[in-house]
Amino acid sequence: MKVTIADSIKKSSLHRLLAVAFVGEILLFAVLAAFLSYTSGLKTTTENARQIASVASDDVTKMVLDYVAEPYQLEQINRHMILNKELNYSDQAQRDRYFVEILKAFPQVTNTALVLANGNEYGVRREDNGSFLVWSGDQERQVLDYFRYDETLGRTEYVKSLTNYNPIKRPSYLKATSMRNPGWTDVYYSATGRGLVITKICPLYIGNEELLGVHSCSILLNKFNGFLQSLMLTENAVAFIVSNSDEVIASSDKKGNSVRKATVLTRVNEYPLLEQGLKTLKERESVEPKTNGAEDISFSFAGEKFYMHMAPITGAHGLQWTNVVIIPENDLLYPLYALLKKVIGSTVIACVLALVAGLLAARYIVRPIVKVEEAAKKITEGDFSSKIKVKYHDEIGELSNAVNMMSEKLKCQLELKRKATSVEKKLREHGAAMHQVIGRFVPYGFLDLLDKNNISEIVPGDRIEKEITVLFTDIRSFTKISEGMSSVELFEFVNRYLDLAVDVITQNNGFVDKFIGDAIMALFPGGSEDALQAIVGIRQEILRRGLLYKGEPLKIGAGIHFGNVMLGTVGTYTRMDTTVLGDSVNLASRIESATKVYGIDVLISEPAYYQLKNPGNFYIREIDTVKVKGKSRPIKLYEVFDCDSEELKLCKKKIEVLFKEGLQLYKEGVFEQAEEIFRQCQEQCPEDQLLTVYVKRCGTMRRVPPGPDWQGISGI
Repeated sequence: MKVTIADSIKKSSLHRLLAVAFVGEILLFAVLAAFLSYTSGLKTTTENARQIASVASDDVTKMVLDYVAEPYQLEQINRHMILNKELNYSDQAQRDRYFVEILKAFPQVTNTALVLANGNEYGVRREDNGSFLVWSGDQERQVLDYFRYDETLGRTEYVKSLTNYNPIKRPSYLKATSMRNPGWTDVYYSATGRGLVITKICPLYIGNEELLGVHSCSILLNKFNGFLQSLMLTENAVAFIVSNSDEVIASSDKKGNSVRKATVLTRVNEYPLLEQGLKTLKERESVEPKTNGAEDISFSFAGEKFYMHMAPITGAHGLQWTNVVIIPENDLLYPLYALLKKVIGSTVIACVLALVAGLLAARYIVRPIVKVEEAAKKITEGDFSSKIKVKYHDEIGELSNAVNMMSEKLKCQLELKRKATSVEKKLREHGAAMHQVIGRFVPYGFLDLLDKNNISEIVPGDRIEKEITVLFTDIRSFTKISEGMSSVELFEFVNRYLDLAVDVITQNNGFVDKFIGDAIMALFPGGSEDALQAIVGIRQEILRRGLLYKGEPLKIGAGIHFGNVMLGTVGTYTRMDTTVLGDSVNLASRIESATKVYGIDVLISEPAYYQLKNPGNFYIREIDTVKVKGKSRPIKLYEVFDCDSEELKLCKKKIEVLFKEGLQLYKEGVFEQAEEIFRQCQEQCPEDQLLTVYVKRCGTMRRVPPGPDWQGISGI
């Protein structure tokens, strides 16, 4: 059946007809204004993008040229001094003093060195704290010695030595001698962990044939990312510096930089947006002749349009780098969208005013009918207290009287029904209340595991052996907290914590076996993943409910283990209790206690870790291999640091690879190298208390070696 506009109008209320008339005119005007604004704004977007990208590209080129000018200038000076024999590099004191003074004159250069053709090497490096390290290598001994340098005293402290060291086999030396001309190494990651580095290399020849050696000076590229991020670009625009081998030297993409691998250069294919832009440019160059200057293209990616400006960085003393700026079209349309939002906002206000005017005009006409409708709705909802005041003696008045009479009759009938069922209702409520009270003392989860339907079915000795996840938690510094509170305050504080903890444990398919003062022992039949979700949830709930001690969120420790336990009842027919027994319970408790030793919040055992269905959903790292007292089989322990602050989580992820390397060296008994790596981790993540534990351990092991049977296993 077809419904015509006329039929719709007949069925519409008067409120709706009046409101539509007013609102329709306003909408028509708004649509016309928005269309004209949008079409005119589209014409200017491409030119704006070209201007923004071109200015940014010029700034990047100037920055790079200024930065690489220092190593080029230093190379020219040192080349002159060495070839003209104005520097006696065989004189240690003169050599050290000259290298330090020349490095001070060029603050961007981090180190400079001279490798002679006979394999001897001399150099100096500027440390992050402004001090200097000098080194000298003896090819006959194949040793490179490092010393701290004081500008007044000279060499003051021996630092370390590298053995089996042959500098003429290093890639930078081989590349320099193969080029026979000054040039650059590839970008690489600093061996000292300071970031990306590039080195200016220059072979030195006496005359045109006899090779004297290779001079080198290096600069860190860490400042490039920050400079690109400071460019005056649109909100979502990104800038890159790319090498001729498709390596991304720097990027303003903060999200991309946060996930860069610590020791590996990122490549173009790790930035899908950049990869698509360069791919589009190559496709165009296959049809049109390639230019040697800046190029501008438009391309689409993930359903959006982008503008890309690419320009080679020329005059950089042989560096073949390119800077790329990519601007989303939506950023360029933002002012236009802002104007459209204002038009839409004004339209909404106007429509609201028109709607109010229409409703006020119709109110007097339809108000009596609306009151009858409201009374009828209340009756259907069971509310018989509402009465309609009859002001009219027409059809509406008669309808109002009929509704009032119907309300009275229904009210009497329902009252009789309520009285007839009141006794039955009270009995049901009493039974439900008793069931709820019993559940406070015997967890229903325990009944399910024992395959019991009711508390009355349980007898002493009921038991079942089962693999299950056991969780122990306690409040950090509880003794100190209790000393600062009265008994009443302490009970109230502990019960607030236990209330939120039990809620979260229940929500994650677990149940509490027992409370031990401030500690909780909980069981999770569903597995370790539920237990970890519960711990993270308890931490979030503490923050949400504002459970504080001295202004700081309450801290808890947790230990989780998965293993075989015996669940059942102990006692007599007159006094029973539920309990869980087994080594797995004791191990979970000891793991929770070990969190204080390592200075972390959450520890899980190796069986619990391998029982996780999706370990990638959590922040997890291996921290130790331990042997429990009385047990012969060692197990690995893992930290779950989802409860840490966002800054500390990112910091721990950043040192993940380096920490793993140090832990492996510690297990192998190479304590000196392990300690050095742990100290490097401390410099990058000083808030990680676990690093302090391992630095102290390594120091102790170096002073008192553990012996040939060392297997990297600790005891708890």
